[in-house]
Amino acid sequence: MKTFISLAIVLALVLLSWWFQDFLQDTPIITQKKDGHFPDYFMQNFTITSMDENGQPAYILQARRMEHFADDDSTDIFEPLIQFKEANGDWSISAQKAQILKNKNIIHLYQKVKVRRSASNNHGPLSIDTDYLKINTENKIAETDDLAHLKTQDFELDTQGMVFDNKQGILKLKSNIKGTYEPAK
Repeated sequence: MKTFISLAIVLALVLLSWWFQDFLQDTPIITQKKDGHFPDYFMQNFTITSMDENGQPAYILQARRMEHFADDDSTDIFEPLIQFKEANGDWSISAQKAQILKNKNIIHLYQKVKVRRSASNNHGPLSIDTDYLKINTENKIAETDDLAHLKTQDFELDTQGMVFDNKQGILKLKSNIKGTYEPAK
């Protein structure tokens, strides 16, 4: 009988140690996840002035909020207002959201994009409304493939896509152009 009790104790210890070893192997191993797309810094209610090579303001950017993301070096800007001071008329551009990717000279504007040029000695006022606009701040070219509505004192039209070169003063309309032209009297 003693042998049977000893054998039962040894068997119980073997089963208990096997269960304990199995329990330790099933415990979850903590793995480190790769960082997601989270802002590493942000600003609220700010103004940034970018200077040109002569030390004069090239453009002024104001916005409600900006978030920078380190994982892809992108920046999201909420409710931006960009102002360009130009000899041929001041420009203001607003949107619901903007994004700057790795190329810091390219600004992508989204949702209710409004471009306004004030009147000057050479030109009348101009307004452009679209849902997307890409601006190259270095060569001063704005373009979209989306529907755009343009309005001046002489014409009002809709176009599917456009390219505006502010340095050369050239506006290229891409396709499906519809509108009216009434020269000033």
